[in-house]
Amino acid sequence: MFRELSVKISRSLLGLLYPEGLYCLCCDKIIDSSRPYQLCNECMDGFKWATGRTCTKCGKPLSVSNTRNICYSCAEHTHFFRKGYTCSEYGTHERALLYKLKYNSDTAVAVMAGEAVADMLAYSCDCDYDLIIPVPAHRSRQLSRGYNQAQLIAEEAASKLGITCDSTIVERTAHTDKLRTKTPDERRAILDGVFRVRAGKNAAIRGLKILVVDDIYTTGATMDSVARVLYEAGAESVDIVSFASGADVVK
Repeated sequence: MFRELSVKISRSLLGLLYPEGLYCLCCDKIIDSSRPYQLCNECMDGFKWATGRTCTKCGKPLSVSNTRNICYSCAEHTHFFRKGYTCSEYGTHERALLYKLKYNSDTAVAVMAGEAVADMLAYSCDCDYDLIIPVPAHRSRQLSRGYNQAQLIAEEAASKLGITCDSTIVERTAHTDKLRTKTPDERRAILDGVFRVRAGKNAAIRGLKILVVDDIYTTGATMDSVARVLYEAGAESVDIVSFASGADVVK
């Protein structure tokens, strides 16, 4: 609670010095309020937006060398989720922005990311979801950070799309080490049994079309683990969306 209050106070104080819409969220350059997603022109152009060919399964941008309609990762690994979407590839600008959100308590980034997610979904699909669920953080990590960045992004996107967001459906039962250096198979083994639908919540999702939200998509192991428990609890379908995704490369 103290951490969350500190974040709110910090953002309020920063707002007095740098009113919303007057600085680029990515590089802090002074801008005017008309800039989309509160990004300067240079940063906007620097993002690797998923506006070209994308994987028909997970949604990540396809590399120039990939002549198929599916990314190299999805060609090698099956997924529990039905369909995935992403806003951009995880490049230099995306990394800088999400670093501010995850480690510098800049929660304005979550508002921007949620808005981008909502815009991308409105353009890419019919958005006939009954419920939006963020990938849950373990309680210890959420307490240390003061919030779950996936939840903030999900809540903003849900608000823009007019869809209910519920962060109480799925919980993370164990803290895991960072998965950055792990292989896809190692990630799946580590995440096996880490997520579960909370007791008494099955009825709340049975027969529903659900969208799961996270900040970054890499191998899909996390999204798969969440999708799996939702299907086991009776969800009709589970799609996923992330603000950024890993590159389409051969592992």
